[in-house]
Amino acid sequence: METKYIEELNDAQRDAVVNIEGPSLVIAGAGSGKTRVLTYRIAYLLSQGCRAQQILALTFTNKAAREMKERISALVGYDKSKYLWMGTFHSIFARILRTEGSTLGFTSNYTIYDTLDAKNILKNIVKELRLDDKVYTPGEMLSRISSAKNNLVTPQAYASNPEISRQDAVNRKSMMAEIYKIYVNRCRKADAMDFDDLLLNTNILLRDFPDVLRKYQELFRYILVDEYQDTNYAQYLIVNKLAALHHNVSVVGDDAQSIYSFRGAKIENILNFRKDYPESKLFKLEQNYRSTQTIVDAANSLISKNKDQIQKKVWSNLEAGEKIKVVQTATDNEEGFITAGSILDIHLSRQASFNEFAILYRTNAQSRIFEESLRKKNIPYKVYGSLSFYQRKEIKDLLAYFRFTLNQKDEESLRRIINYPARGIGDTTLEKITQFAAENNKLMWEVIKSPGVPELGLNRGIQGKLTAFAEMIEGFCSKLDTSSAYEIALQIATGASILQELRHDKSPENISRYEN
Repeated sequence: METKYIEELNDAQRDAVVNIEGPSLVIAGAGSGKTRVLTYRIAYLLSQGCRAQQILALTFTNKAAREMKERISALVGYDKSKYLWMGTFHSIFARILRTEGSTLGFTSNYTIYDTLDAKNILKNIVKELRLDDKVYTPGEMLSRISSAKNNLVTPQAYASNPEISRQDAVNRKSMMAEIYKIYVNRCRKADAMDFDDLLLNTNILLRDFPDVLRKYQELFRYILVDEYQDTNYAQYLIVNKLAALHHNVSVVGDDAQSIYSFRGAKIENILNFRKDYPESKLFKLEQNYRSTQTIVDAANSLISKNKDQIQKKVWSNLEAGEKIKVVQTATDNEEGFITAGSILDIHLSRQASFNEFAILYRTNAQSRIFEESLRKKNIPYKVYGSLSFYQRKEIKDLLAYFRFTLNQKDEESLRRIINYPARGIGDTTLEKITQFAAENNKLMWEVIKSPGVPELGLNRGIQGKLTAFAEMIEGFCSKLDTSSAYEIALQIATGASILQELRHDKSPENISRYEN
């Protein structure tokens, strides 16, 4: 197959692309063509006769995976690249768990809970245990549980660890072990996993079932990992297990760009790679194609202070560029005023377009000051990183209907949809259903389908509303095997009266929700 694209690479990039056998560590400085090297390496593997399904490429964002796939298809053709295992850690392991999850007691239709779903479950647990919700806040509890899962600490191990118990006691969260246990049981009962479970359960699967491990070790002949400096302990273990048979593992990253320790990233993973694989080759991409030499020099001067690092010297062929200005201000209002003033000065003196400027800030709360300063000077702007499309209420409502149609154990989705749009099933009724289900070891869905049970204590009007809701959901379920995803989605959106609800209110906000 044609490999003319190799000629586009510099010497360091080319070496990293064509040395495909055995383990390799590619240290890629900022702007040094890391994505191009990963993309071309995969294309080169395909050109050397490796089948697409034998290549596992793990990224940290869906956007990165999508762009790389498009580039590879452009280089070698879609037919040759379409079966690549390429995606985020979570998406790839979710795919494996769809196939192998029954080994761990999950169905192939298991639900994946996002952060908001997980927080809602934790809120309910705190309420049921009558704990102080000012002490047991959802964000803090989820962070604690996430950290435990990413370090492969199960609820049993959590409860039996004296150091963890001491920390929780100091933080006035002595019930954390019990909350963790209930949370995991509730997810399992709902046939659901959260994002951290995708890593934890993959580790358990590969650890406890040697035949499954061997199957994927044999399948993935070549493994590539992007942003290796941002991997956590759970991700590190999975990569090592999968690579143990062929040893063809290539990791790309930069120890100087590791900023996610607060999310569990272990810088030691990249620093110790050559200890894990003594026979590994080291490639350094040191030419920066993006920045001026002044910026590169400033970055190098800071990085040189790092105590533990893999030595490299990033350089640029571009012009020296302007000096970097460091401005100290007394208040955040002054900072906003000076920033907006600088943008306007450059815009007027150099005829620079406003879309050539970017303001980076550390926390979302800071955007307000900058927005006010820009508005006062009539500078147009756009704020990026606002609420995710899939976190918007109207989208989560509809997705909850989809999820519950597929999985009637998903009680978090059930709670969201049972009275949306409003159908007269209030909190009191929901509490009775929840309590009766818990006392009789039943699913809430089983109780809803038989609302006439005397012990439930519901009047005929409420029973009729619950029966109508159950019949609607069963109607959606009956179409699963005979209709396309689009047809069922449209039927749910109209049959549950969601579209009518949004269309009825002509306010700009609701028109936008309807369009979403």
